[in-house]
Amino acid sequence: MQYKTNEYYAKDISKKRRIVNKMKGNAGIPLSPPPYGYMKNPDDPRFWVIDPEAAEVVRCIYRLALEGNGPLQIATALGTMGALNPSAYRTSKGISKGGSKSTLEPTKWNHTTVKKILTLQEYCGDVINFKSYSKSYKMKRRIENPEENRAIFLNVHEPIIDRATWEKVQALQKGTRRKKPTVTQEPSVFSGRLKCPECGGNLNFHFNQKNHDIKFFSCQNHNSGLWKCSATHYIRLDFLEQVVLYEVNRLAAFANEYERDFVKAMLGRSAKVAENDRARKQRELNALLTRDKELDMLFERLYEDNVAGKIDDARFARMSKRYEQEQGEIGAKVKALRLELKKAEGQQMDMEDFLATVRRYAYVSKITRRMVSELIDHIDVYHAEKQDGVTNQQVVIHYNCIGAFEVPDRKKIPEADIIMETRKGVAVSYAPAQIAV
Repeated sequence: MQYKTNEYYAKDISKKRRIVNKMKGNAGIPLSPPPYGYMKNPDDPRFWVIDPEAAEVVRCIYRLALEGNGPLQIATALGTMGALNPSAYRTSKGISKGGSKSTLEPTKWNHTTVKKILTLQEYCGDVINFKSYSKSYKMKRRIENPEENRAIFLNVHEPIIDRATWEKVQALQKGTRRKKPTVTQEPSVFSGRLKCPECGGNLNFHFNQKNHDIKFFSCQNHNSGLWKCSATHYIRLDFLEQVVLYEVNRLAAFANEYERDFVKAMLGRSAKVAENDRARKQRELNALLTRDKELDMLFERLYEDNVAGKIDDARFARMSKRYEQEQGEIGAKVKALRLELKKAEGQQMDMEDFLATVRRYAYVSKITRRMVSELIDHIDVYHAEKQDGVTNQQVVIHYNCIGAFEVPDRKKIPEADIIMETRKGVAVSYAPAQIAV
């Protein structure tokens, strides 16, 4: 009986703490310590002000991200610059923080730290409370809170990163996972952006074992043992570069020479693609949120049954762990879908920026990481097929804002045949896909 009395006492204390935190959080007072780049306001420690030295490093991280660098590349650049990582920086300022101490060298940055910095909305000047929660005082693990259950207060403190820049970086960070080649150690600018239209998987970057100068992509699900994809969807990097240069030059020529037609086509294409995509993702998001609420209700019943003695602690732990695992998976999917939906909402507003970006890459002769990041969302690579003695391969570029777009044949738009000999006696030609308008 004493055990139950202590348990109810602990439950009561936990409940009171939750009430206090809820009142503070709903009043716009930050519930978490200031992130790297901010410090407590000396005049009112409840709020944050910019830490000039750390804030400059944060701005540098965002600049590097806009240039198309991934978290690992940014982490390496920061180490080269001699910038102190957040843990070492706090130590140098005499700021203590709970948890285990970092074992990294002071100027060595972890790519996961960079990735987190690139996602924090707080750098726009906002306060976001109730990002996570615990099911009960018995459970130590924190669970990510759905976005609609968070309290977001805009422009509470001075921003380090302007909101437009932050939004662009969120869009660029989507699908940036890259497989590092074991010999060249240099990922392609297209890594993470090539998709297989058959199975939906990524195309991984490889090199020829006998000749490392021959670099290529192939579907990750072919020869994976699961046989999710029936073909390799093989494409040479040098062939792909020629195709992308050709299409980008055609797109830029169309934008420059026929601006009115381009804007009209761009708006129509964007609206149609965005609406279909948005509706599908919203249906998927609604289903996930419904299941998440069901799991909350199941957990509440499970907790009440445990307190009432209807189920023992061992069974409670097993079942709650299963529910938490499922909610964790749902939370990750919900976060990804919301980010994609937010990006889709901003596409109409980004039209002028996209037009200016297209014009900037007129007459380019070389593929750059920044060009790919600013222009291209992803590229569908079809398996090469032989017809009438000719091997053709379709490649469909899905641009930011407008999706897949077929540049019309006009007098001032360049045309060329792209043919590459991939091995002795075998040549592959580029076959532009016919895209429905």
